[in-house]
Amino acid sequence: MSTTTDRTNKVHEGRNVKHFREMMGIKQEGLAVSLGDDWSLKRISVLESKEKIEDALLAENC
Repeated sequence: MSTTTDRTNKVHEGRNVKHFREMMGIKQEGLAVSLGDDWSLKRISVLESKEKIEDALLAENC
């Protein structure tokens, strides 16, 4: 029996954002405030649910 799988290791980028935010002890609301007026708790929540975060969105906040 083979233990290899055809499954690729996909990175869930939004989940990574959530993990980093939690490691830093920041709540979603605090992250939204630090990112600026265009950000809200809802937008952070949507971001953290995305498997792939668009490059334009990442570049916007660098």
